[in-house]
Amino acid sequence: MDKKWLNEILNTPSPSGSEYILQRKIKQYMNEYVDKQITDDQGDLINIINPNSEIKVLLAAHADEISLIVDGYNSNGTLKVSANGGISASVYLGSHVDVVVDDKVYAGVVGTNHNIDKKGDLKASDLFIDLGMSLEQTKELIPLGSYVVHSQSPKDLVNDYFSARALDDRLGVFIINSALIKAKEKGAKIGVYSASTVGEETTTRGAYYVSNIVKPDFAIIVDVTYASDYIGSDVRCDINVGNGGVICHGSLPNKILNKKLKDTAKKLNLPIQEEVWPARTCTDGDTIIKTNDGTPIVLFSIPLRYMHSPVEIASYKDVESMIDILSEFLADITEKVDLNII
Repeated sequence: MDKKWLNEILNTPSPSGSEYILQRKIKQYMNEYVDKQITDDQGDLINIINPNSEIKVLLAAHADEISLIVDGYNSNGTLKVSANGGISASVYLGSHVDVVVDDKVYAGVVGTNHNIDKKGDLKASDLFIDLGMSLEQTKELIPLGSYVVHSQSPKDLVNDYFSARALDDRLGVFIINSALIKAKEKGAKIGVYSASTVGEETTTRGAYYVSNIVKPDFAIIVDVTYASDYIGSDVRCDINVGNGGVICHGSLPNKILNKKLKDTAKKLNLPIQEEVWPARTCTDGDTIIKTNDGTPIVLFSIPLRYMHSPVEIASYKDVESMIDILSEFLADITEKVDLNII
Protein backbone atom coordinates (compact mmCIF):
# COMPACT_ATOMS: atom_id res chain seq x y z
CA MET A 1 0.00 0.00 0.00
CA ASP A 2 1.42 3.35 -1.07
CA LYS A 3 0.93 5.42 2.08
CA LYS A 4 2.84 8.35 0.60
CA TRP A 5 0.29 8.61 -2.18
CA LEU A 6 -2.58 8.16 0.30
CA ASN A 7 -1.25 11.08 2.36
CA GLU A 8 -0.97 13.19 -0.78
CA ILE A 9 -4.64 12.50 -1.54
CA LEU A 10 -5.74 13.27 2.02
CA ASN A 11 -3.69 16.48 2.22
CA THR A 12 -5.16 17.89 -1.01
CA PRO A 13 -8.32 20.00 -0.74
CA SER A 14 -11.22 18.75 -2.88
CA PRO A 15 -14.39 20.56 -1.82
CA SER A 16 -17.54 19.59 -3.67
CA GLY A 17 -17.57 21.79 -6.76
CA SER A 18 -13.78 22.23 -6.90
CA GLU A 19 -12.39 18.70 -7.01
CA TYR A 20 -10.07 19.35 -9.94
CA ILE A 21 -7.00 20.06 -7.76
CA LEU A 22 -7.11 16.49 -6.44
CA GLN A 23 -8.25 14.96 -9.73
CA ARG A 24 -5.20 16.35 -11.53
CA LYS A 25 -2.91 14.66 -9.01
CA ILE A 26 -4.74 11.33 -9.31
CA LYS A 27 -4.61 11.54 -13.10
CA GLN A 28 -0.87 12.14 -13.06
CA TYR A 29 -0.16 9.34 -10.57
CA MET A 30 -2.34 6.76 -12.34
CA ASN A 31 -1.20 7.56 -15.86
CA GLU A 32 1.65 5.00 -15.86
CA TYR A 33 -0.59 2.18 -14.63
CA VAL A 34 -3.56 2.44 -16.99
CA ASP A 35 -4.34 1.97 -20.67
CA LYS A 36 -6.63 4.96 -20.98
CA GLN A 37 -7.95 7.92 -19.00
CA ILE A 38 -11.22 9.81 -19.53
CA THR A 39 -12.24 13.16 -18.07
CA ASP A 40 -15.42 15.18 -18.58
CA ASP A 41 -16.67 18.73 -18.22
CA GLN A 42 -17.86 18.07 -14.67
CA GLY A 43 -14.38 17.14 -13.41
CA ASP A 44 -14.82 13.37 -13.21
CA LEU A 45 -11.81 11.13 -13.83
CA ILE A 46 -11.98 7.53 -15.10
CA ASN A 47 -8.84 5.34 -15.08
CA ILE A 48 -9.15 2.30 -17.35
CA ILE A 49 -7.43 -1.02 -18.00
CA ASN A 50 -8.40 -3.33 -20.87
CA PRO A 51 -10.71 -0.80 -22.59
CA ASN A 52 -11.33 -3.19 -25.50
CA SER A 53 -12.89 -5.88 -23.31
CA GLU A 54 -16.61 -6.52 -23.80
CA ILE A 55 -16.97 -6.93 -20.02
CA LYS A 56 -16.95 -3.59 -18.21
CA VAL A 57 -16.95 -3.13 -14.45
CA LEU A 58 -17.21 0.35 -12.95
CA LEU A 59 -15.52 1.13 -9.64
CA ALA A 60 -16.86 4.37 -8.19
CA ALA A 61 -15.74 6.50 -5.24
CA HIS A 62 -16.31 10.21 -4.80
CA ALA A 63 -13.42 12.64 -4.77
CA ASP A 64 -15.30 15.55 -3.21
CA GLU A 65 -15.34 16.50 0.46
CA ILE A 66 -17.80 18.51 2.51
CA SER A 67 -16.84 22.12 3.15
CA LEU A 68 -18.10 25.61 3.78
CA ILE A 69 -18.61 28.05 0.91
CA VAL A 70 -18.04 31.80 1.07
CA ASP A 71 -21.27 33.72 0.45
CA GLY A 72 -20.56 37.16 1.90
CA TYR A 73 -18.31 39.52 3.85
CA ASN A 74 -18.57 41.05 7.31
CA SER A 75 -17.61 44.70 7.86
CA ASN A 76 -14.48 43.70 9.83
CA GLY A 77 -13.09 41.64 6.94
CA THR A 78 -14.20 38.20 8.11
CA LEU A 79 -16.03 35.87 5.73
CA LYS A 80 -19.66 34.79 5.83
CA VAL A 81 -20.22 31.14 4.89
CA SER A 82 -22.90 28.55 4.28
CA ALA A 83 -22.85 24.74 4.16
CA ASN A 84 -21.49 22.90 1.12
CA GLY A 85 -22.66 19.37 1.86
CA GLY A 86 -23.77 17.77 5.11
CA ILE A 87 -21.63 19.64 7.59
CA SER A 88 -21.95 19.84 11.37
CA ALA A 89 -21.33 23.48 12.24
CA SER A 90 -20.20 22.75 15.80
CA VAL A 91 -17.04 20.88 14.70
CA TYR A 92 -15.77 24.02 12.95
CA LEU A 93 -15.75 26.33 15.95
CA GLY A 94 -12.29 27.51 16.97
CA SER A 95 -10.55 25.42 14.31
CA HIS A 96 -7.86 26.13 11.73
CA VAL A 97 -9.14 26.15 8.15
CA ASP A 98 -7.87 26.59 4.61
CA VAL A 99 -9.70 28.89 2.23
CA VAL A 100 -9.40 27.50 -1.29
CA VAL A 101 -9.38 30.04 -4.12
CA ASP A 102 -8.69 28.26 -7.41
CA ASP A 103 -5.16 26.86 -6.95
CA LYS A 104 -4.33 29.12 -4.01
CA VAL A 105 -4.91 28.31 -0.34
CA TYR A 106 -5.16 30.94 2.41
CA ALA A 107 -4.82 30.02 6.09
CA GLY A 108 -7.61 31.12 8.40
CA VAL A 109 -9.53 30.26 11.55
CA VAL A 110 -13.18 29.86 12.43
CA GLY A 111 -13.80 32.57 14.98
CA THR A 112 -15.59 32.08 18.26
CA ASN A 113 -17.11 34.20 21.03
CA HIS A 114 -19.27 33.74 24.12
CA ASN A 115 -22.55 34.11 22.24
CA ILE A 116 -21.71 31.62 19.53
CA ASP A 117 -20.30 29.15 22.09
CA LYS A 118 -23.63 29.14 23.92
CA LYS A 119 -25.82 28.87 20.83
CA GLY A 120 -27.80 25.65 20.97
CA ASP A 121 -28.80 25.23 17.33
CA LEU A 122 -25.59 26.28 15.59
CA LYS A 123 -25.79 26.65 11.80
CA ALA A 124 -23.14 27.21 9.15
CA SER A 125 -24.50 30.72 8.64
CA ASP A 126 -23.55 31.51 12.27
CA LEU A 127 -19.86 30.89 11.54
CA PHE A 128 -17.31 33.43 10.35
CA ILE A 129 -13.80 32.97 8.95
CA ASP A 130 -10.95 35.22 10.08
CA LEU A 131 -7.92 35.44 7.76
CA GLY A 132 -6.43 38.53 9.40
CA MET A 133 -7.49 40.60 6.41
CA SER A 134 -9.30 43.88 6.09
CA LEU A 135 -12.62 44.07 4.26
CA GLU A 136 -10.88 45.48 1.20
CA GLN A 137 -8.35 42.62 1.16
CA THR A 138 -10.92 39.87 1.52
CA LYS A 139 -13.05 41.28 -1.28
CA GLU A 140 -9.96 41.50 -3.48
CA LEU A 141 -8.45 38.07 -2.68
CA ILE A 142 -11.39 35.86 -1.64
CA PRO A 143 -14.18 35.89 -4.24
CA LEU A 144 -17.67 34.67 -3.46
CA GLY A 145 -17.91 30.94 -4.06
CA SER A 146 -14.51 30.18 -2.54
CA TYR A 147 -14.36 27.08 -0.35
CA VAL A 148 -13.33 26.51 3.27
CA VAL A 149 -11.98 23.14 4.44
CA HIS A 150 -10.51 22.02 7.73
CA SER A 151 -6.74 22.35 7.94
CA GLN A 152 -6.09 18.86 9.29
CA SER A 153 -3.12 16.68 8.34
CA PRO A 154 -3.45 12.88 8.55
CA LYS A 155 -2.22 11.35 11.81
CA ASP A 156 -1.19 7.76 12.45
CA LEU A 157 -2.66 6.34 15.66
CA VAL A 158 -1.89 3.00 17.36
CA ASN A 159 -3.13 -0.42 16.21
CA ASP A 160 -2.96 0.53 12.51
CA TYR A 161 -5.60 3.22 12.97
CA PHE A 162 -5.24 6.64 11.36
CA SER A 163 -7.19 9.88 11.39
CA ALA A 164 -7.81 12.67 8.87
CA ARG A 165 -10.47 15.01 7.58
CA ALA A 166 -12.61 13.81 4.67
CA LEU A 167 -11.62 10.17 4.58
CA ASP A 168 -15.17 10.26 3.20
CA ASP A 169 -14.49 9.47 0.47
CA ARG A 170 -10.97 10.21 -0.69
CA LEU A 171 -10.04 6.97 1.06
CA GLY A 172 -12.44 5.20 -1.29
CA VAL A 173 -10.71 6.86 -4.26
CA PHE A 174 -7.39 5.48 -3.01
CA ILE A 175 -8.88 2.00 -2.60
CA ILE A 176 -10.47 1.71 -6.05
CA ASN A 177 -7.39 2.94 -7.88
CA SER A 178 -5.10 0.72 -5.81
CA ALA A 179 -7.41 -2.22 -6.55
CA LEU A 180 -7.23 -1.45 -10.28
CA ILE A 181 -3.42 -1.47 -10.15
CA LYS A 182 -3.38 -4.74 -8.23
CA ALA A 183 -6.00 -6.36 -10.50
CA LYS A 184 -3.77 -5.53 -13.47
CA GLU A 185 -0.80 -7.13 -11.69
CA LYS A 186 -2.94 -10.24 -11.13
CA GLY A 187 -3.68 -10.46 -14.85
CA ALA A 188 -7.25 -9.17 -14.96
CA LYS A 189 -8.63 -9.40 -18.49
CA ILE A 190 -11.89 -7.50 -18.10
CA GLY A 191 -12.34 -3.79 -18.59
CA VAL A 192 -11.97 -2.08 -15.22
CA TYR A 193 -13.10 1.54 -15.05
CA SER A 194 -12.03 3.26 -11.83
CA ALA A 195 -13.95 6.51 -11.50
CA SER A 196 -13.31 9.23 -8.95
CA THR A 197 -16.58 11.10 -9.14
CA VAL A 198 -17.47 14.69 -8.31
CA GLY A 199 -20.32 16.18 -6.35
CA GLU A 200 -21.52 13.21 -4.32
CA GLU A 201 -21.86 15.33 -1.20
CA THR A 202 -24.07 17.86 -2.98
CA THR A 203 -25.65 16.69 -6.27
CA THR A 204 -24.38 13.16 -7.22
CA ARG A 205 -23.98 14.51 -10.75
CA GLY A 206 -20.59 12.84 -11.20
CA ALA A 207 -22.00 9.36 -10.66
CA TYR A 208 -24.62 10.00 -13.34
CA TYR A 209 -22.03 11.20 -15.83
CA VAL A 210 -19.46 8.42 -15.37
CA SER A 211 -22.00 5.60 -15.48
CA ASN A 212 -23.48 6.90 -18.72
CA ILE A 213 -20.01 7.33 -20.20
CA VAL A 214 -18.87 3.80 -19.27
CA LYS A 215 -22.18 1.91 -19.57
CA PRO A 216 -20.86 -0.89 -17.32
CA ASP A 217 -22.22 -4.39 -16.81
CA PHE A 218 -22.33 -3.52 -13.13
CA ALA A 219 -20.78 -1.10 -10.66
CA ILE A 220 -18.95 -1.50 -7.35
CA ILE A 221 -19.41 1.52 -5.11
CA VAL A 222 -16.74 2.11 -2.47
CA ASP A 223 -17.74 4.66 0.15
CA VAL A 224 -17.62 4.97 3.93
CA THR A 225 -20.14 3.73 6.47
CA TYR A 226 -20.84 4.41 10.13
CA ALA A 227 -18.95 2.31 12.68
CA SER A 228 -20.74 1.33 15.87
CA ASP A 229 -17.65 1.02 18.10
CA TYR A 230 -17.50 4.47 19.67
CA ILE A 231 -19.36 6.25 22.43
CA GLY A 232 -22.65 7.74 21.27
CA SER A 233 -22.89 5.78 18.02
CA ASP A 234 -26.51 4.95 17.22
CA VAL A 235 -25.75 2.42 14.44
CA ARG A 236 -27.92 -0.68 14.74
CA CYS A 237 -25.56 -3.09 12.96
CA ASP A 238 -22.36 -4.23 14.64
CA ILE A 239 -19.64 -2.49 12.60
CA ASN A 240 -16.12 -2.15 13.96
CA VAL A 241 -13.11 -0.28 12.62
CA GLY A 242 -10.40 -2.86 11.94
CA ASN A 243 -12.77 -5.79 11.29
CA GLY A 244 -12.85 -5.50 7.49
CA GLY A 245 -14.86 -3.86 4.73
CA VAL A 246 -18.65 -3.79 4.94
CA ILE A 247 -21.11 -5.35 2.47
CA CYS A 248 -24.51 -3.67 2.29
CA HIS A 249 -27.84 -5.54 2.20
CA GLY A 250 -31.06 -3.86 1.14
CA SER A 251 -33.28 -3.13 -1.83
CA LEU A 252 -30.55 -1.60 -4.02
CA PRO A 253 -27.44 -3.87 -3.90
CA ASN A 254 -27.58 -6.90 -6.20
CA LYS A 255 -27.75 -10.14 -4.19
CA ILE A 256 -25.63 -12.12 -6.65
CA LEU A 257 -22.86 -9.53 -6.53
CA ASN A 258 -23.03 -9.48 -2.73
CA LYS A 259 -22.52 -13.25 -2.65
CA LYS A 260 -19.61 -13.12 -5.10
CA LEU A 261 -17.93 -10.43 -3.00
CA LYS A 262 -18.40 -12.50 0.17
CA ASP A 263 -17.08 -15.62 -1.60
CA THR A 264 -13.96 -13.71 -2.68
CA ALA A 265 -13.29 -12.58 0.90
CA LYS A 266 -13.72 -16.17 2.08
CA LYS A 267 -11.34 -17.41 -0.61
CA LEU A 268 -8.66 -15.00 0.63
CA ASN A 269 -9.48 -15.67 4.29
CA LEU A 270 -10.07 -11.95 4.80
CA PRO A 271 -12.71 -10.46 7.11
CA ILE A 272 -15.86 -8.72 5.95
CA GLN A 273 -18.71 -7.17 7.89
CA GLU A 274 -22.35 -6.73 6.91
CA GLU A 275 -24.88 -3.95 7.33
CA VAL A 276 -28.45 -3.21 6.27
CA TRP A 277 -29.74 -0.13 4.45
CA PRO A 278 -33.33 -1.01 3.47
CA ALA A 279 -33.82 1.92 1.09
CA ARG A 280 -31.40 4.57 -0.19
CA THR A 281 -27.73 4.09 0.64
CA CYS A 282 -26.83 7.81 0.48
CA THR A 283 -23.96 7.01 -1.89
CA ASP A 284 -23.25 7.30 -5.62
CA GLY A 285 -24.93 3.91 -5.94
CA ASP A 286 -28.37 5.53 -5.53
CA THR A 287 -27.77 7.40 -8.78
CA ILE A 288 -25.80 4.79 -10.73
CA ILE A 289 -28.48 2.12 -10.31
CA LYS A 290 -30.90 4.35 -12.26
CA THR A 291 -28.61 4.85 -15.28
CA ASN A 292 -28.35 2.96 -18.60
CA ASP A 293 -31.77 1.29 -18.27
CA GLY A 294 -30.61 0.04 -14.88
CA THR A 295 -27.07 -0.71 -13.66
CA PRO A 296 -26.67 -3.41 -10.98
CA ILE A 297 -24.60 -2.24 -8.01
CA VAL A 298 -22.84 -3.60 -4.98
CA LEU A 299 -21.80 -1.34 -2.09
CA PHE A 300 -18.53 -2.16 -0.31
CA SER A 301 -17.91 0.33 2.49
CA ILE A 302 -15.08 1.45 4.75
CA PRO A 303 -15.98 1.46 8.47
CA LEU A 304 -15.44 4.94 9.85
CA ARG A 305 -15.66 6.70 13.19
CA TYR A 306 -16.74 10.34 13.54
CA MET A 307 -17.98 10.80 9.97
CA HIS A 308 -18.13 14.36 8.58
CA SER A 309 -15.74 15.63 11.22
CA PRO A 310 -12.08 16.71 10.91
CA VAL A 311 -11.00 13.65 12.94
CA GLU A 312 -12.47 10.71 11.03
CA ILE A 313 -10.80 7.41 11.99
CA ALA A 314 -10.23 4.33 9.83
CA SER A 315 -7.91 1.32 9.79
CA TYR A 316 -5.04 0.55 7.43
CA LYS A 317 -5.92 -3.15 7.83
CA ASP A 318 -9.41 -2.51 6.45
CA VAL A 319 -7.96 -0.55 3.54
CA GLU A 320 -5.49 -3.29 2.63
CA SER A 321 -8.05 -6.08 2.90
CA MET A 322 -10.56 -4.20 0.75
CA ILE A 323 -7.93 -3.63 -1.95
CA ASP A 324 -7.05 -7.33 -1.90
CA ILE A 325 -10.69 -8.45 -2.09
CA LEU A 326 -11.60 -6.06 -4.90
CA SER A 327 -8.52 -6.88 -6.99
CA GLU A 328 -9.12 -10.62 -6.64
CA PHE A 329 -12.81 -10.19 -7.44
CA LEU A 330 -11.91 -8.37 -10.66
CA ALA A 331 -9.16 -10.79 -11.66
CA ASP A 332 -11.52 -13.76 -11.19
CA ILE A 333 -14.09 -12.52 -13.73
CA THR A 334 -13.55 -14.18 -17.10
CA GLU A 335 -17.04 -14.04 -18.61
CA LYS A 336 -20.27 -12.06 -18.37
CA VAL A 337 -21.88 -12.41 -14.95
CA ASP A 338 -25.58 -13.30 -14.97
CA LEU A 339 -27.12 -10.98 -12.39
CA ASN A 340 -30.76 -11.82 -13.03
CA ILE A 341 -32.10 -13.02 -9.68
CA ILE A 342 -35.39 -14.43 -11.01
